[in-house]
Amino acid sequence: MVVARDLVRDRLERRECRLDRTGFILFAADGQGTARCGPADASLYRLTRSRLAVVQWGARRAHICRLLTGMPSSGHDTRQPLGASYSGVTPEDISRTVARSRLRTALIVAAVTALTVLPTLGHRVVATTDEARFVLYAREVLTQHRLFDVRLRGAFFREKPPLYAWIIAAFSLPGGRVTEATAQAPIALAAIAAAVFTCFLGRRLFNPRVGLWAGLALATTFGFFRHSQILLPEMLVIAFATLASYWFWRAMEAPADRRIRALFYVALAFALYAKGPLGLLPLLVGAIWLWGQHGLRAMIVRLWSPIGLLLFAVITLTWVVPFLAMGGETYVHTVMWQDWLAAYTGGGPGRSLRRGASDAIGFFAPWIGLIPLVLIRAAKVYRTPAIAYALLSFAVPLLTVLMSAHYRTRYLLAATPGLAILVAWWADAHGGERTTLGRIIAWVGLVGAAAATALVAFPALGGLRSSLQIPELSLTLAPIVLFGWVLALSVWMGLRRGRPALLIGGVTGAMVLLLLYGSWLDRTHFSTDSDVPRLATRIEAYSRGGEAGVFRESGWLEIDYYLGRPLHEIWLDDDLERYLERTRQPVLASEATWSEIKDSRVWRVRTLERVKVRGKSFVILGWSPAP
Repeated sequence: MVVARDLVRDRLERRECRLDRTGFILFAADGQGTARCGPADASLYRLTRSRLAVVQWGARRAHICRLLTGMPSSGHDTRQPLGASYSGVTPEDISRTVARSRLRTALIVAAVTALTVLPTLGHRVVATTDEARFVLYAREVLTQHRLFDVRLRGAFFREKPPLYAWIIAAFSLPGGRVTEATAQAPIALAAIAAAVFTCFLGRRLFNPRVGLWAGLALATTFGFFRHSQILLPEMLVIAFATLASYWFWRAMEAPADRRIRALFYVALAFALYAKGPLGLLPLLVGAIWLWGQHGLRAMIVRLWSPIGLLLFAVITLTWVVPFLAMGGETYVHTVMWQDWLAAYTGGGPGRSLRRGASDAIGFFAPWIGLIPLVLIRAAKVYRTPAIAYALLSFAVPLLTVLMSAHYRTRYLLAATPGLAILVAWWADAHGGERTTLGRIIAWVGLVGAAAATALVAFPALGGLRSSLQIPELSLTLAPIVLFGWVLALSVWMGLRRGRPALLIGGVTGAMVLLLLYGSWLDRTHFSTDSDVPRLATRIEAYSRGGEAGVFRESGWLEIDYYLGRPLHEIWLDDDLERYLERTRQPVLASEATWSEIKDSRVWRVRTLERVKVRGKSFVILGWSPAP
């Protein structure tokens, strides 16, 4: 029995279809080469780009004909080129061989992701107020044994769901205290999980190689790596959202299986639990895809799952109800309305488009350079269900985030898995093509590497370096230049010679080296995050275990974390004097603020110390004893 590839291609072309490189070739021929539309020796060979597997086939002759002619079978739409798993093809995970292959690719993706995100575990500093809110919440959970009634500087913290803080507290139980490592561990594990789930989704949409390459592309996207080092819950959202997307596609492949749809809603509920409405983006993507593919009525039918919706409601209400009970009217107005819904009403939406587009260039690097090639090819076959879903998984989150009045660069994470899958699909299906646009991109990358090298190497460009805040070439910076050239040459050779494996593999390897060395270099030579614990140490030296204040400064919760107690906020000038006189304890203020009012204050308010934090000058104020 042989695979009659040419006969299948001819049959598809006569139906105005194109055989996708990521697809299946499903046709049987007997030993004499005579094509048959039916079973041969009860077996059918299924060919993919990565393997040739034998699948037992005990169905009637008409079943195989449906796969070639587009006749509907078992509720699946087969009127598109073979190539999407959403095509009526027997699910790929029916054999132990495929299961082992799936595990192997998942382990490779997990290992590469862990190699980039885990070396910094325990070396991170709680550097911002946004980060400190969750860490302090976890500390309160651990010490006060309260899940919801948590106050930061006397105010309830209800702006975000508590899942991330609870996970930090759970990781801190063995040691008995919250640390930077226990705060970063959930984020690192979520990054690994997000890459693995992206691998599974890409594999399910197309084939195993697309899954592997999608996971590697996600793991080596700069913005993804950068936010795996930040102590915020967005990475948890991406992990659960990508898992939800995976279960959504599985549900579309098996619409009669109610359990899979229920799993989709469970994953969606936990994505919402991690951050808020950002976690609902997979539902929006799925609804738009279903509407475009099958219409409004089919969208409602396919998404309807009483068990799934019940589980979603139960999981969500476990945190919404307690937050409402602690002040329902305030929570609805300040959080649900102002933070969630008002972001897309009024005059605010869309004002961050220009900034977001600029951020996206660096955030999606280096894979953003392939976007023209990817979109040109994807636009030609956008009606193919799998490609349409991958496109929407990138475009819908991106546009939703950019249109928000509360835009933050980190929200671009929501679009990263979709981009990784699209890049992997293009590399597998069309990476072997040599196009003019590909050659242009290859040369632009090479010229860019040369320009960057000249900028850091030539003394005559020192003024430009200073304005861009780029350091001069040195021994410590030389590996960055070297790895950058490896990256540029991988792109150049991969695109010019039509070698997608070299392109993906070379860029992945170069990015791993860049991220590993670059994060070490930043932490040891350039980062100012260590200024925060040093400032807390200086305040502690004057307060000696007592309370301390902060004048006209919002935030600084990170100082609360390192002091082990909250700063007392002071906003009025007279309150500053009364506080210093009453407590004799230090107060932190910016030097600019103190310079404005010091001439009008009594002489007993004095400067104890001047400190530099993140390039800004601050003073620690104290109360002078009477003469």
